[in-house]
Amino acid sequence: MKFPQDFIERVREASNIIDVIGQYVQLRRTGHNHQGLCPFHNEKSPSFSVSEDKQVYHCFGCKASGNVFSFVQNYQGLTFPEAVEFLARRAGLPIPQVERGENPRSSKEPLFRVNALAANFFVTELKKLPSSHPVKEYLRRRGLSEELVETHKLGYAPDAWTQLTDLFDSKKVPLSLAEQLGLIKRRTGGKTGHYDIFRHRLMFPIISSSGQVLGFGGRVLNKEHQPKYLNSPDSPIFHKGKVFYGLNFSGKYIRAADEAIIVEGYMDWLALVKGGVTNVVATLGTALTPDHARAIKRFTNKVLLLFDGDEAGRSAARRSLPILLEEGILCRGLILPDDLDPDDYINKFGADKLKALIAAAPDLFEIVAANVWMESKGSPSGKVRFLDEMSPILERVSDGRLKTLYIQNLANLIDVAPALIEQSVKKPVKRREVRPQATPEAPKAAQEPDKIDLKGLPKPELELLNVILLREVYLKEALASGVFTQISHPGGRKVFGRLQELYGLMPNKFDMLSALIAGEVCQPEMVTRHLTDPYRNLTDDGAAKLLQDCILRVKDKFLRNQSKELLSGLRALNPADSADQLEQIMNVHRNRRSLARDS
Repeated sequence: MKFPQDFIERVREASNIIDVIGQYVQLRRTGHNHQGLCPFHNEKSPSFSVSEDKQVYHCFGCKASGNVFSFVQNYQGLTFPEAVEFLARRAGLPIPQVERGENPRSSKEPLFRVNALAANFFVTELKKLPSSHPVKEYLRRRGLSEELVETHKLGYAPDAWTQLTDLFDSKKVPLSLAEQLGLIKRRTGGKTGHYDIFRHRLMFPIISSSGQVLGFGGRVLNKEHQPKYLNSPDSPIFHKGKVFYGLNFSGKYIRAADEAIIVEGYMDWLALVKGGVTNVVATLGTALTPDHARAIKRFTNKVLLLFDGDEAGRSAARRSLPILLEEGILCRGLILPDDLDPDDYINKFGADKLKALIAAAPDLFEIVAANVWMESKGSPSGKVRFLDEMSPILERVSDGRLKTLYIQNLANLIDVAPALIEQSVKKPVKRREVRPQATPEAPKAAQEPDKIDLKGLPKPELELLNVILLREVYLKEALASGVFTQISHPGGRKVFGRLQELYGLMPNKFDMLSALIAGEVCQPEMVTRHLTDPYRNLTDDGAAKLLQDCILRVKDKFLRNQSKELLSGLRALNPADSADQLEQIMNVHRNRRSLARDS
């Protein structure tokens, strides 16, 4: 999806960064800026600064930085178009019905509206029921409070054939859309009309990180009804192999804990949230997929699989392990005892006991290896079967160091030489650089193909960029000096050129330049340093002195580079042709002496 640029700018103008970030971070005004605890890493002293004037943020600790769009991308785990759409909905701006290059019929917005109408219908129907109704009794029996039910928008599909269909008719909703979403179905056998798919079920809305209802899960209330859980079918807006239940709520807790707990179903998720474990998501009755792994990696690269203690749960954990390892995700595992699911375990032993098990959960690879080894009986032929079972998992480990450690552990477990295990692994080690971090690294927004790379930007050019973004007068002075034409770094030349272009287009909106440029570079933290020390404590005289110093250093480097190029070219010339070249070199040196006198 690609939104028109004018729509993106309307969304930007309607989304004050203080209001948006203030929904998730408690901000306190300090001088010209606001400060709070960084939502992207754990800290006790506030190091997260937000500028309302410039509409950018910067963390002194983990270097998370950017504008309102990148904050929503990083915090919610969204793509750029999804972040634009999220903020547009928040601001009450209508989403364009036809994006560039798209067929009007492919627009997903009408489908989202139909699902939103159905979700409100289910919530309303649940609220209307008397306390003696079976669904209300079921909620009480499972310990789900009214507050929890309301927070997560649980609902009820009435035990009727056409109540939702009739609502769609009354609202002039195209029934073909509702049919496409799996909410209703056309009658067969010569009968006309449609009937409701979900009937007499507790309804769980599946909500995206941007707050849109993607689909539904419905749980039966009578044992004779099957299946026990019924999910919406795949549609243009819902693919159950790509989404988690509860991620819209749990994303911020996953990021704070730097680990996601994955459970198997809706009630498992609610049981953990009810027990105070909030960094949790649930699959929708399907096996974990590579798309699931990539979705969770937007928030963390650490996962704990918490599956039921039955054979199905153990098999699901084994199938999930190679998928997660291939994506570079570090996996722990917890298989509950006595065939209990998380809800049963909490009811029997309490939430604190489960939290203790979660804290002590071992590496999932070790759990799977131990279970396979027990099945192999320990004989030589059993060791071969063991290697045949574990080798496909080892082949999927993307971190070469982790693969080496796993091989050593397996060798110790079955008492063989590591070389024997290495021989069983068909694929060569696929090394993926994983740098150890003392401080958790801020998540990076998905980079657009045309973003400017500032890696290796020289210090004088970096300081110049940030000092001219402090005040308009400094930008004007830098432009008058001609220094923008003497930037040495390729990405720096693009950024300073873009600054000049934007300022020419918007001479009365200087404060917007920081947010605009931060959104156009791969390293926004290099653009937002002017929110940090020492820039924010500069006096007018100090800033003016720093500006002049930066200009002189940038120009001096430019002249030195120019001199080197001219000298290099001089060596290739005939003596008779070198007079002009020598004169150019002398001019360069005269300019450098003039700069030195000015400094």
